[in-house]
Amino acid sequence: MGWIPVGVPPSSGSSVSSVPPLHIAGSEGPLSWLLLAAAGVTTVLFGLSLVVTYRRRSRRHLLVSATLAALLSRSVVGLLTVRWLLSAGSHHLLEHGLDAVIAILLLAAVYDSTTTTCAERRPNT
Repeated sequence: MGWIPVGVPPSSGSSVSSVPPLHIAGSEGPLSWLLLAAAGVTTVLFGLSLVVTYRRRSRRHLLVSATLAALLSRSVVGLLTVRWLLSAGSHHLLEHGLDAVIAILLLAAVYDSTTTTCAERRPNT
């Protein structure tokens, strides 16, 4: 599979077969449905995480909720790009930025779960 630069029209020698199937012009339908499904599932998970965060009131649950919010944002960015409301350059900048945010939030949640405080050492009563 070849690499096609963003924003550069393919040369006459390049073939459409080198483009990934979901990125071929006219195939926005399946990609839109996939992104809508991902956004729907992530919305449900994000909503549930907010309920758990409210009940537990812990930093690690808040970090997980923030991670799911960033994951939901990735689906929204994808949908905006498929619908031509966001340029390809902005899409890639936002996607990779959100990837970094997700990684940092997950690492923070893992780190927070490995450190204990005095309140967490007490047995549940």
